[in-house]
Amino acid sequence: MPTAEEFEAAAVELDAAAATAKTLIEPARAAMAGNVMVGGQLTVLVTDELDVAAKLLEQVTAELAELAATCRERAEASRVAALAQQAYAASYADYESDLNRWQEAEDAHRDDPGARNPGPPPAPPDEPPPLPSFGSR
Repeated sequence: MPTAEEFEAAAVELDAAAATAKTLIEPARAAMAGNVMVGGQLTVLVTDELDVAAKLLEQVTAELAELAATCRERAEASRVAALAQQAYAASYADYESDLNRWQEAEDAHRDDPGARNPGPPPAPPDEPPPLPSFGSR
């Protein structure tokens, strides 16, 4: 699974690509200014094609921005998952220490029934939620 930092870096790149896509039609429209093409079927054709290209670039810009937002959502989900994994690892380390102490006390009680009964063994910590799966989106 990519890290939160990798998702954030991808979001930045996608935002930059969206910003670039947004400006790509401007030079072509600027070329139409003035008396470069005045009247006639070619002017109509070029203007229509530039309008189509502008709409496509608007769509590309919107899709890139949406992908950037998805990357940011995934970055947050990755951060939450990493924190849950870290908390579980710390809890499990505590559990192992507690279990070792309990085992020592249980062994002592078995060897000497007069020794304090340690009671039931400690319970392991709950496992963290599964890591997010981003394959479906």
